[in-house]
Amino acid sequence: MSNIDDSLAVWQQRLAAISTNANELADAESTKRIRIKLRAGNYSGLSKAKAEQATAQLSTLVDDYLLLAKIVDEALNIAQHSLFMSSSTREDKIFALLEGSSIVRTTGQVSIKNRDLLGSAAQSSQLTPAALLLIMQNEFEQARDSLNQLDLAESRGAEALVGIKHDYSLMEQRAKGLKAESDRPSFIEIQGLQADPLNALDGIEALRRSLSVWAAKLDDLERTRLSAEKEVEQAKLTLNELRDLELTYHSQCENLSHLCGAQTLSTLKMPGTSPIAMLQSWCETLENSLHAGQWSAVLVGMSRLQLAMTQAQADLNRAIAEVQTRCAEVDELKGRFAAYKAKDQALMMQHGIDQRRQQLRAQIETDLLMRPLDLENLRVKLSQYQQQLSKII
Repeated sequence: MSNIDDSLAVWQQRLAAISTNANELADAESTKRIRIKLRAGNYSGLSKAKAEQATAQLSTLVDDYLLLAKIVDEALNIAQHSLFMSSSTREDKIFALLEGSSIVRTTGQVSIKNRDLLGSAAQSSQLTPAALLLIMQNEFEQARDSLNQLDLAESRGAEALVGIKHDYSLMEQRAKGLKAESDRPSFIEIQGLQADPLNALDGIEALRRSLSVWAAKLDDLERTRLSAEKEVEQAKLTLNELRDLELTYHSQCENLSHLCGAQTLSTLKMPGTSPIAMLQSWCETLENSLHAGQWSAVLVGMSRLQLAMTQAQADLNRAIAEVQTRCAEVDELKGRFAAYKAKDQALMMQHGIDQRRQQLRAQIETDLLMRPLDLENLRVKLSQYQQQLSKII
């Protein structure tokens, strides 16, 4: 086989490879989808430019393939059907086709303002098959890379947007639960991101940042809600404690009144009108605000309510302590009397019974059983009893 035959075989193999690879790229599902979207006007920006460039390169690749195939076919025709041509002439013609600038390729249009009378409307250049093949390789690689880049950007962008929409849906439900109708990000720009996937990365990151900011606001709102709920529950507990303190106070007052008489209560620094009804109403109002989602207002109101309840607790504790002090005076007198009786018993064993002392002792015992007690009278008689005991010593 001659060098001419070898060269023809190589070019036939190249044409077969070009046809296979160009057709596979043009018939790929991603290429078809990109073409459909481009015709429908669904691309914009960089993605539109890339898609237009890639499809144009595929079209140019087909045109260039036909130019190259025509030259190879002419060379094959000369090799196979030139019976009346010398071998050297035939080889020269084939060499000129395969190695010379045998291809005229249109490179653009000549504007009428730049065209002379005999000039062509098309601008062209003459190329060797090898030079055209190099151009075709660049066309194929650029189209392939652009299409792959666009397809990858679309798939990744779609996945990212699905995730963002999912996160948005979850946070939207959370926002509804928190009654937060404002501060939610707008996702109007999603449509633009889908139209220009190659430039969507920055937009997707911006959407993610917006979601993060919104999530942080919802977290703050959630903490405010939990704090407000906790404050309301604590206020209810404090109200119950106040009711218990008030019951204790009234019980102690009844005990003191029973022991010393109702007039004794008039000497106490009595607390004013019970604040519990007012505090309960205040608490209920704040609880209604809690259910309405006005949590910041609840926290402000609760800080004031807690101050009022703390003051009410302090007033009741002071009043209870004062009543208990008065009741303790009775216990103190009873304690003194018990100590004097023990001393009196010891003296009787040594010196015998003193009728006058026993009479005073009996009076004191009778007075302690009386209700209400006459505390001043008891103090006087106890002092007399102590004095009589001291005389014997």
